[in-house]
Amino acid sequence: MHKSLIVFGTRPEIIKLGPVYQALKRNNLCEVHACWTGQHVELADGLSEVFDIQIDFTCDDIVKRVGLTEKVGRMLEFLSQLLNEENYDSLVVQGDTASAMAGAIAGFLSRTPVAHVEAGLRTHDLYSPWPEEFSRRVISIAGSKHYAPTEAARTNLRNEGISARNIIVTGNTVVDAVQFVRRKIKSSYTPRCKELLNIPSNKKLILVTGHRRENIGAPFLRILDALQQLANDGDKCLVFPVHLNPEVKNAVREHLGSSPNILLVPPLLYPDFIYLLGRAWTVITDSGGIQEEAPSFKLPIIITRETTERPEVIKAGFGKLVGSNTTQIVTWARMLSEGREPTRLPFNNPFGDGNAGERIAADLIGDRGQSHLNVSDAQIALI
Repeated sequence: MHKSLIVFGTRPEIIKLGPVYQALKRNNLCEVHACWTGQHVELADGLSEVFDIQIDFTCDDIVKRVGLTEKVGRMLEFLSQLLNEENYDSLVVQGDTASAMAGAIAGFLSRTPVAHVEAGLRTHDLYSPWPEEFSRRVISIAGSKHYAPTEAARTNLRNEGISARNIIVTGNTVVDAVQFVRRKIKSSYTPRCKELLNIPSNKKLILVTGHRRENIGAPFLRILDALQQLANDGDKCLVFPVHLNPEVKNAVREHLGSSPNILLVPPLLYPDFIYLLGRAWTVITDSGGIQEEAPSFKLPIIITRETTERPEVIKAGFGKLVGSNTTQIVTWARMLSEGREPTRLPFNNPFGDGNAGERIAADLIGDRGQSHLNVSDAQIALI
């Protein structure tokens, strides 16, 4: 019986590890435990229930720690103790968060094989995004299994000397998550956030998010100026779920709080967010996760970052990298809106087919014949 520990602590990690957890749970050759570090609290509200994740271990006091160093230190202490008490065949982390890095380091130091979901993303600039680019490189050094979402991610890992036998291209588990939640809410869904019921049906809905550390300050104010100009056009409604970071929240409230055609809402439950993506005409975002989610809805994405570790979204035709340039944000949004209804782009999703979780579980357990999906090595390699 394979025994696996999944470590996560943020909203994106629940979303992207939910399909892996579900696939492992379905397999009768695996015992899976979930460890919640508590890196996000309000932002992750209700998500474990959406994906039916049973939390076995919780690092309760992490939110009391000030700064990344203190948080990572506490997580390492907690996870090291847990790994010394339990004997796991694998420790699974996702992405590039502090929780994922702490999990990978703790796993490596305890000689527990580390499996990295969404491995191989790179901007090749250690400070953009910060500290995520550093974290993902550390995880790759500590990792034993590297589940790359795309062929480009696999190439990055190979260029860093990681053996091809330890890399599998699986697709991105966020596609699994989006498909799962879309099936759950279907077409008759009523949002839990009642403010979303006030979105006018005669205006083009732009979904906006913004929270990156490197944008806080002058870059973020330039982005807010662009949003104000777009709202003033009159034919658009901008819906902005505002991040809980005080610097972000205060700037948004101050500059957009009284603006017509802008709806500021608190962080949304994931089903509400998927509902919004289904209604949106385009997305303006600095989020890496949304760059992966929007292609499932065939949406164009205006990316308010200087770099992206997801070049596939641009290559596939979904994304435009504009940074915090006010003129470019406004120009691209207006260009998209000229003379057409809400857009659905005719491109293939570069992030897979929605079966990544099953592929990861099958490989992790080491018996593809028992997989619910029952995919072959050749099929995995062709994703």
